Amino acid sequence: MGYRVLIIGGIGYLGYNLAFEHSSGGDVVYIAARKSSAQRRRRLFDELKQLAEKVLLTSTLQDPADIQGSIDSIGCPDIAYMAVGKLTGRPEELMEANAIIPKKWAEALARRCSNTLYVYISNTLAVGDAGDCAENNHVAEEHQHLKGCRPVGPHSRSKMEGERNVMNICRRTRLSVAILRPGLLVGRWCYHEEWRLLYRLAKLHIRLRGGPILHATPARDIAVASRILRDRMGDKLCGWFYATPWRGDLGELHEMLLRHLGVKHYIPLPVPRPPRGKMPSFFKVLAEYSAQQHFVFKPRALEVFGMEWRNIDEAVREAAEWLKNYMGKKH
Repeated sequence: MGYRVLIIGGIGYLGYNLAFEHSSGGDVVYIAARKSSAQRRRRLFDELKQLAEKVLLTSTLQDPADIQGSIDSIGCPDIAYMAVGKLTGRPEELMEANAIIPKKWAEALARRCSNTLYVYISNTLAVGDAGDCAENNHVAEEHQHLKGCRPVGPHSRSKMEGERNVMNICRRTRLSVAILRPGLLVGRWCYHEEWRLLYRLAKLHIRLRGGPILHATPARDIAVASRILRDRMGDKLCGWFYATPWRGDLGELHEMLLRHLGVKHYIPLPVPRPPRGKMPSFFKVLAEYSAQQHFVFKPRALEVFGMEWRNIDEAVREAAEWLKNYMGKKH
């Protein structure tokens, strides 16, 4: 019998891949999201309705009455994902999305759902400057949560706060919490700015060369890892786990994308330095990644539990197919 899965903030890139993987594996999927997200991403919303048992739309994802009503409507899930999050924006917006909303849902689930695994989707940027978290430049699960890690920007700071919030709730209640730290997500419905930029360059027969080192994660593997953690949960789980099976530079990733797009002839172009002043959000994120260039984030604990990662090239192929079919259409 499959799991009952709730994806909070599910009308998005990660939400689609979670819903696809879980529904393909026989799990029952529920989605809680803002009405504005459904209106803004109409095509994605229509596809998600085919994958989900029920979609719960509210004006906000942080009103306590709406949160409790959503839980009452579907009952306690076996896995509840916190997929709400922002990479860029004003510091108060980042704190609301990455720390306050996750805390409110964790508190509501803790009051009622003692057998739920609450999966907070963080990312490697939450660790910030990992100089005091690493051993010989390798970063695995810390002995103590985020001890010695230093934030490198407003996103990093808000994700750190979000992780601490849900971990504190885990420690003082019966709710189980798993913090997953993926890198750049790779897979279907990759409408984010970084993928649009890479696709447009490929269509111009331009291939980026070199660039910053990235950690990347097949998006569907987030669901696979969460199933493994839920299977092994036992009575209680409070832990953080890296989900970063691939490490390479931006040029390597772009080369894979060009190959799957069928672009055989191209002009190599060195990755430009981020412009000064106002810049696209993609470059703002790369600026935060610059503090992590010398570190290797190793998903040690998940591999000990038996996690087998998909090949990154297969995930890039899925991204390329989606980009070819949907790029330029309203989502």
